[in-house]
Parts: sequence; C-alpha cells; structure tokens
Amino acid sequence: MEDASIRSAHSCDLQKINQVIQSAVMNWPMPDRVKRLAVPVLQYHQNDLDFYEVLVANYKDEVAGVAAWDSMPSQSLPNGKGGVFHGLYVLPLVQRQGIGKQLMDTVFDDARTLRSIGLLIKSQRVSRHFFERHQMQSLDVNEDEYPWQYWKQLA
Repeated sequence: MEDASIRSAHSCDLQKINQVIQSAVMNWPMPDRVKRLAVPVLQYHQNDLDFYEVLVANYKDEVAGVAAWDSMPSQSLPNGKGGVFHGLYVLPLVQRQGIGKQLMDTVFDDARTLRSIGLLIKSQRVSRHFFERHQMQSLDVNEDEYPWQYWKQLA
C-alpha cells in the first residue's frame, strides 16, 4: 500500500477524526449497544486537541486514521516515568494495510524527539493483538487496573 501522509491534527479535522473513531469502534466484535455507548466516550473534543498530541493519517485525501498521545511523564513504566499513548484508530476499510503502524511509529519518533523514555498503552481487548504483533511489551497489572497494558521503551 502506498504510504499515508501523517500530519498534526487541526480543529477542522475533529469531525473526520470522530468519524474514523466511530467507524472503527462500530466494527469491534461486541454487542451493538456496548459500541454505541463507547463511541461518545472515545471521541475527541477541542480541549483534547489542546491537551494531547494528535496525528492524522491522510490516505487518498481523506482522514483514514488518528493517533493521540501525551509526552508528559506521568505514567509509571519499568524504566521510570513516561507518557501515554492515548488512542489509535484506523478506518476499517483500510485496516491491516500499514496505516496504524505508520501512525504508531510516528508517535514513537515524535516522543523520542521530546526525550520521552517510554509510552504506556492501555489497549482495548480487540486491539491487543495489534500491539502484541508489533512487539509492545506487556505489563503485569493488578486486579483493579486496566487489563491490557503495554509499553514501548524509547530511551
């Protein structure tokens, strides 16, 4: 597949970003009611663009993927305090064609540039195989923590 172009998101992208998220979530293998309830919680708002670094992948002049992350060293990782990889979504029609990996690699490169030592990833159950396939290290979690946590060492 021809590479998507990756760029920082702008306010004018929010509607398309949220359409990507809705499309991706509505394709998760779970009951429709759960997906409908999850979509609004997972979508981004203007204040999220102010707080997170948000990237979009453009493919054939359309927003086909989105990634959001925060470099603030607020997360406990095996190598110290790191940032958080908040979300990664790709349109179902172009999943498994490299856009998610391209977005993820750009996030990691940008985080290294900002001297982040690592990023925490709290994966949805349906996405954990993606992160495992790309050699993200799993974290041991306690009973009361988010169940599928991974991390990427950057320094």
